[in-house]
Amino acid sequence: MSAPRTVTVQTLDHGLVLLDEPSWCIAVHPDGNHRSGIRHDGAEYAATVDVPGHGRVDFLKANLCQFPFAEHGSRDVKVAVEIDGEHPEFDAAGLGDLAAAITSHVLYGLLPLRARLQSLEEGGE
Repeated sequence: MSAPRTVTVQTLDHGLVLLDEPSWCIAVHPDGNHRSGIRHDGAEYAATVDVPGHGRVDFLKANLCQFPFAEHGSRDVKVAVEIDGEHPEFDAAGLGDLAAAITSHVLYGLLPLRARLQSLEEGGE
């Protein structure tokens, strides 16, 4: 186990802020932000797919995140997931709901569409 890490960040509104750095954080904390804007970010995970004409494309990018000095909203560690250009943050229960929605879409949307497409490609109706 490694020793706890701390960093010092120069903020616009609180001067120098000593920040405890979680072991999962890989973010660089730049000076010149407001204290409430300091954000921890973990490694990013993404699904990937080969898209004709575009090559390999990442989607559903997700990572641990936290705003340890948030003034409005949660200071808890969450998972941010890129959806439609936005990055909503989910707690464990919400992430489970998202996973269930994705699984349901695969099982009851994409796979039936795949079967129908295969039938059409084979000359079926």
